[in-house]
Amino acid sequence: MSERVPDPLTSFISRSLRAEVTEVSEEIIQDTTDAEIDRVRFTLAGARRSLVIKRVPPSSSLEVRLLPHLARKTDRVATVHARGIPPAKTPGWPWLLVEDLIDAPGACDDLGAIVRAKFEIERALAADGPALAALGVPRVGRLGPLAAWPEVLVHGALGCAHTARTVRGVVLTEWRHAYLGCALADVVRLARDAGAPARELADRYTEASGRAVTPDALAAAEALL
Repeated sequence: MSERVPDPLTSFISRSLRAEVTEVSEEIIQDTTDAEIDRVRFTLAGARRSLVIKRVPPSSSLEVRLLPHLARKTDRVATVHARGIPPAKTPGWPWLLVEDLIDAPGACDDLGAIVRAKFEIERALAADGPALAALGVPRVGRLGPLAAWPEVLVHGALGCAHTARTVRGVVLTEWRHAYLGCALADVVRLARDAGAPARELADRYTEASGRAVTPDALAAAEALL
């Protein structure tokens, strides 16, 4: 009797995890022109586990290029197990195989923890400006009162829906809008999304970073949005 050959999805998950998996099933979570998201459930070492396959159009593939780099530097983002970027002019969307955070609770009950997670990512990537630019992360100028602020990785869409509480702490998700710019843009964006005073979150950022936020700088960041 010939040995049964694993189906392609089982082989893919096994290769990505470098471990044998069984009882693999796939569930479509989202199927739109913006993204295709599938949850893959499987058994590994006797335990049921799950990962997420996320496919995005080539025009929105910044996250596919960026997230593996972030995940190597900090655990404040989703763990990445594999990625694929099809060659130019080849049909198919870029994809990521990542930690399943779909059902993880958001973290907007603790805005300070979100701000701290944001700063931890900034600190972990502080010397990576050239590498991030090479990955295609755009640069946004820092003018006026923001000119003295260092260039950092900005999430670009920081809000309650893009946070997840995990056993290791708060994780920031959805990095397709990231850019290199001023950190205060994220602080103001989060405050608006959560309906919180921008000054309060700016003070939380000062606590995390040690960098004082002047009224002029805060006003300039608010004017960016």
